[in-house]
Amino acid sequence: MSQPPPPPPGNPPPPSGGGYGYPGQAGPVPSGENPYAQPVPPGQNPYAQAPTQPAFPQTPPPPPQYGYPQPGQTPPPPPGQVPPQQAPYGYPPAQTPPPYGMSPAGPGGPGGGRSNNKMMIIIAAVVAAVLVIGGGVYFATKGDGDSKPQADSGGRSGGKSGGKSGGTTGGKTTGKPHGSTLAFKWDKPADPVAAKDNLKYVVGVWFTDKYVVKNEINKVVAYDQTTGAVAWTVPAPSSGDCTAARDSNSNNLTAIQFGANCEQIMVIDLAAGKALWTAKLPVGTDSKPDFDYSEMAVSGDTVGVDWLDGSIGYRMSTQKVLWRSGNGNCEDDGYAGGKQFVAVVNCDYKTYKVQVIDPDNNGAAKWSWQAPVGTKISGIVSTDPVVVLLGTEGATHTDVATIVDGRLQSRVSLGTDKYDISTDGTEQQAVHNVIVSSDTLYLSLQSKHDSNGQVLSGIVAFNLSDGKQKWIAKPDSKHDITGLALQDGKLLAYEPADYDVQGRLVTLDPASGAISTYAQFDSASSEKLDSSATRSYPVWYDGHFYIASRTVYASSSDQTYLVAFG
Repeated sequence: MSQPPPPPPGNPPPPSGGGYGYPGQAGPVPSGENPYAQPVPPGQNPYAQAPTQPAFPQTPPPPPQYGYPQPGQTPPPPPGQVPPQQAPYGYPPAQTPPPYGMSPAGPGGPGGGRSNNKMMIIIAAVVAAVLVIGGGVYFATKGDGDSKPQADSGGRSGGKSGGKSGGTTGGKTTGKPHGSTLAFKWDKPADPVAAKDNLKYVVGVWFTDKYVVKNEINKVVAYDQTTGAVAWTVPAPSSGDCTAARDSNSNNLTAIQFGANCEQIMVIDLAAGKALWTAKLPVGTDSKPDFDYSEMAVSGDTVGVDWLDGSIGYRMSTQKVLWRSGNGNCEDDGYAGGKQFVAVVNCDYKTYKVQVIDPDNNGAAKWSWQAPVGTKISGIVSTDPVVVLLGTEGATHTDVATIVDGRLQSRVSLGTDKYDISTDGTEQQAVHNVIVSSDTLYLSLQSKHDSNGQVLSGIVAFNLSDGKQKWIAKPDSKHDITGLALQDGKLLAYEPADYDVQGRLVTLDPASGAISTYAQFDSASSEKLDSSATRSYPVWYDGHFYIASRTVYASSSDQTYLVAFG
């Protein structure tokens, strides 16, 4: 039986070229002629699950007291130990990745023992390069052995909340008319990082009608989208590697971690430029709780925080506790927000599940899907529809799976070194260049060069309904290409500048893959597109293009938090 949560902890005061058809450019390639086309293997679906197989223990242990420690998600590396992996093409460079070779530790026991296992998996995830293996596309029909939707909470317990969750806002898929040329507008230099810290994580960029808001070192800052003028600053002093939610809701609320040990959460009103409330995250029996390397997600009026030793959900508007971590064998292992709140659940590092969470029902699952034996959930691409990355102990990403109402609808297997999957460490929602519409999955091919120095790149589209390939689109021989966002019903893709070509944005027709120029970066923008030494990623919002940093390094100078083009 679920226990109502105790009153929330006391609040400390808020801290003070040409388009498709130009010479040399290839267009979409029909599936039948495509060398990248993947056969549909015959036979029974290996991903089908026996309907009698329970997704969770049928009689979970009773929830512990509020704040009891538990395991959580696998985080990125501590500063000064292992540098992050190389950023993909089209992104500013990062430090060189270490060699692949370590594998995750075995399953651990409940309580504190699982925390130690998780840290071993953290280290293993850090040294692993992003690999893809497999081949083929598989179509899974409903009722073909998949497990039935479950309604377990993965250890979450709490009191009922009052009110429904609202919608969320992300990058706009439609917007005001744009110009055909994108020019450099402004940038914001990053603060220096002390040599002893090595690097600082600055995950988080959000938008209102007026502002682009960036999570920075010890502060959150809003900038005028057009001029770059500072609109407001909210102090958020921290010494650890604190994280932030990737989404904001329809009321312009988002959340970040802060504090000497990232032990506090702050909900920020992005429109008003103020902290709505702050709270200390619950501390269990561990005398030295570790809140570094957490994951946060926002969906509607709900924010969830998952860290090394626990997890908790809050109502953003009221600070009401909606759920808290349990002490069972199955615990939350990462969150993703947006249109729905999705959790990854880890059961003793043997079984992994993805759940759509009902915040109004103590964080219980509306449905649950269990990954096949020997695989784990390695990333959440989309929360509506629910699309996830699967991996194994030996390969970070092997498949992309679409889940509908707790059943596997389709699976696309990733070939060896075929697709570029851009992710940040082990954060579940940090998948940048895998794009999903209501019916289509878009994957970017890895960029390669032939013997003549020509670039081999492209984007492949798959039906979400059956996993079958729709088309492959290839840019001209001088451009790389990577998926960026959805714009007016089409895929918007980024072709970064190179030494002899200017960067540009293009759209791809969802039916045919035909490429058309959307906007060209002017010649003066090339240096700014390549100038940031931070580990960064491109962001498109309402006619503006940004390079947003997620990591700032002590060893690099002339780094930026944001570079804006419009």
